[in-house]
Order: sequence, then structure tokens, then C-alpha cells
Amino acid sequence: MELANPEWQDRFGIAPAGADFQAIVSGVLALKGVDATSAWLTGLKSNARIYSGNGAILRAVNAGEIPGGIIYHYYWYADRNESGANSANTELLFFGNQDPGAFVSVSGGGVLKSSKLPLEAQQFLAYMTSKQGQQILSDSNAMEYAIASETPANPKLKPLAELDPPDVDLSSLNGPQVINLMQKAGLL
Repeated sequence: MELANPEWQDRFGIAPAGADFQAIVSGVLALKGVDATSAWLTGLKSNARIYSGNGAILRAVNAGEIPGGIIYHYYWYADRNESGANSANTELLFFGNQDPGAFVSVSGGGVLKSSKLPLEAQQFLAYMTSKQGQQILSDSNAMEYAIASETPANPKLKPLAELDPPDVDLSSLNGPQVINLMQKAGLL
């Protein structure tokens, strides 16, 4: 939340058009409410450098254009797994302490009622959430956390238990309201 304060002006980057950043805003809205989120977004509009995506932020920090940026962890890990060309001069830090910036976003899957292959789609989801499917995810270079408790995360990742995210009821997230608030702040 402190990134809205004047001392942070021009010292960090964000990618407001990206779903990753909008998920963080959703967490802030769920935890802090409309007024605090609006004020925070207005501060970000004044303070942050706007980039077209997480990769652009990573490159800007790596090049020394800005001291920091808000990105999802897997962009940093992906670059390190490839060549490190865009992350050699960077360090990945986590907010923690139940800060809204430590919001853990989740990916989900479902089968649409209109699906032409609902049984196959359900089989795919069952496989992806099975121990074998989760192990494939954990072993991949996607650098995302597995959800199956018996499947350990990729050992390169900071343990999920150490992230100390805020407690957010995912059913309370409001994407349309996030977009509206971001538009009012001039970030979209």
C-alpha cells in the first residue's frame, strides 16, 4: 500500500493492463475496500512507470531504468531458467507479512455447460489435479505452485508455506469493479 506514497514516485513499474496485476488489485479491493483501493490506485498512477507486461518490467529493472517492479514470480524464474539475460541484475523479493501485495492468485479450470466435449474436459481437469498431473506441473519450467498437498513444489520456488499471504475469500473478488476502479484512476 505504501507504493502510493510520494517517496515511491518513479521508483517502480507496474503492468496495469495485465491480468496478473489486476489480480493483485482484486486482492487489495477485497482486503482494504473501495475507498482505500481507489486512493492506492490514484497514488500508483502518480508514482509508477507503466509497462506493457511483466517481462518489460523485468527488463527495465535489469537495465537499471527503475529500482523495482511488481511482477509475478514465474516471469523471473522463467528468465533465470532460460539465460538470465533479463534478470541477471535483479533479485526476486516477496511482500509477505499478509501484505495485500503478497496476495496469492489461483488458476482454475472448469467445464462450460456449452462444451461439446464435457466428458473429455472433465477427464482433463481430473488429470491436471491428480498427483501425476500436479507432478508434471511441479517438474515443469512453468514455476507455478502445485495444489495437491502430496505433490511438492518445484524446489527452486520459495516454499508456499513461507509466503505469508493475506487471507482472501476468493469468492469475494470482483473483476468488473477492479476494472472500473482502475479506469477511474487512469490506469486503464
